[in-house]
Amino acid sequence: MKCPKCSYITFDYLDQCKRCGADWVSERVRLGIEVPKPSPGEGQRSTAVIEEGMGTAALELLLDEEFDRLYERLKREEEKASGVRWGGFLRRACAFSVDLLVLLLFSFLLFYFAYVGYSVGLAAHHRSLSADNVGVFLRILLFAWFSLGTGYFVLFHGLAGKTVGKWLLGLRVVGARQGPITYSQALVRCVGALLSALSGLGFLWILWSREKRGWHDLLAHTWVIREESLTSLKD
Repeated sequence: MKCPKCSYITFDYLDQCKRCGADWVSERVRLGIEVPKPSPGEGQRSTAVIEEGMGTAALELLLDEEFDRLYERLKREEEKASGVRWGGFLRRACAFSVDLLVLLLFSFLLFYFAYVGYSVGLAAHHRSLSADNVGVFLRILLFAWFSLGTGYFVLFHGLAGKTVGKWLLGLRVVGARQGPITYSQALVRCVGALLSALSGLGFLWILWSREKRGWHDLLAHTWVIREESLTSLKD
C-alpha cells in the first residue's frame, strides 16, 4: 500500500504510515482493501501462523525503514557537501599575503622592544651591543620571530578558524563536518605548512585537489571553505 501523504510504500495490514503517521484505515476503506483477520475458532495453530507471518513482515518492514534512513542520511550529506565552496589557491594566497604583512608589523615591534631590552640589559653591565654579542641577540630574535609566527596561526585558527587575512578574504579553516578545529589541529597544520614550504609542492597541491586541500590540510584533517558557504549550510 502506498501512503497518500508521503508516498511511502509498505504492507497493507498496517493501520498507519510508519514514516509520517498518516491514518491508513480510512484509506483502505476508500480503496476497498480488505485485510484478512483470523476467526476466533481457528485456535492456537492459526494464531501461531499469523504471529510468524507478522514477525517476518515486521522484519521486512524494519529492513525497509533502515534502508530508507540510510538513503536519507546519505542524500543529506551529499546535498551538504555540494553546497560547500572551497577556498581556492589564489584567494588563500592573498589571505596569506595579508597575514605576512600583519606579521611584518608585529616583527618590527618585536625587534624594537627586543633591541631596547637587550641594550638596557647590556648597559646594566656597562656593555653595549657589538659584534661580540650580536650573535646572541640574533638567536634570541630568531626564536622570538618563530614563536610569534607559530603563535599567530595556531591561536587565530584554534580560536575562530581564521586569521586576519582569512577574515578579510572570507575564509575559514574547519574540521570534519564543517565544525571548528582544535588548537592541536591548528598546531599540526602549522607544522605541516612549514614542512610543505620546504618544497612548495604541498601548497601547489591545492591547485590539483578537488577540495582545494594542501598537504598541511591533509595532515591536520582540515579544510578551508568560504565563509558564505558555511552560513548557507547552517541555514
